[in-house]
Amino acid sequence: MKKTSILEENKKSIILLDTVVPAQNNQSKVSIVGTGFIISEDGKFVTCAHVYNQIPGNERQYLGAKVPIETDNKGITAYKRYKVEFLDVDTENDMALMKIKPEDKDVFEPIKKFGDSESAKEGDDVVFAGYPLALELVVLGFGITLSLNHCIISAVKRRQVDGSLHFFMVDTHINNGSSGSPVFLIETGEIIGMAAGKISAKIPSPNGGQFDIPANMGICKPAKYIINLIEKDKSLSKQRR
Repeated sequence: MKKTSILEENKKSIILLDTVVPAQNNQSKVSIVGTGFIISEDGKFVTCAHVYNQIPGNERQYLGAKVPIETDNKGITAYKRYKVEFLDVDTENDMALMKIKPEDKDVFEPIKKFGDSESAKEGDDVVFAGYPLALELVVLGFGITLSLNHCIISAVKRRQVDGSLHFFMVDTHINNGSSGSPVFLIETGEIIGMAAGKISAKIPSPNGGQFDIPANMGICKPAKYIINLIEKDKSLSKQRR
């Protein structure tokens, strides 16, 4: 599948998460916290658990989502900001489920399709789309920038207990702000994971020194954890009825 088609089909589902905290003198403190993507027409979306957990407790009430609503004939995309609410979290696998609070009768555009993340293998071509370094780009005058990254799966890590996929690594850097980005298998256009973070540039070595880690390595969580969280939410919703 063409990379341009994957982005075109899904770009209205990929959202920017930020906090806008009121301050004195009619000023607000704005922080970009990450990326998420919509999985239902009523506004439910997923992101990384650490994206939510890193927000100070007294600022979580100010978390919001900027949702792409339309692109004009010049290719300029307009965004609308909504308040959001927390629904559930899978801390072990770094997944969080949240919901946009709609206004009027807003209907949201969910991501198109999920794939079988267990079939991911080294060498697979993938792309992920999100908002890396979003605040920095705004300050530099670029505005809100949805970016598409093309890379390959460089390593697949499985659990020793049962051989199931635990996470996979890609051969590119996942910048701040990209956590929560959907990862698409180019061959099918299906989501097989979520960009979750980068490996630290330096880690302690056993002899007390430090290892330097190349910057072009990122970690992604498989889509099966997203699907599990969605199915859990559906089950709980039925019990509440």
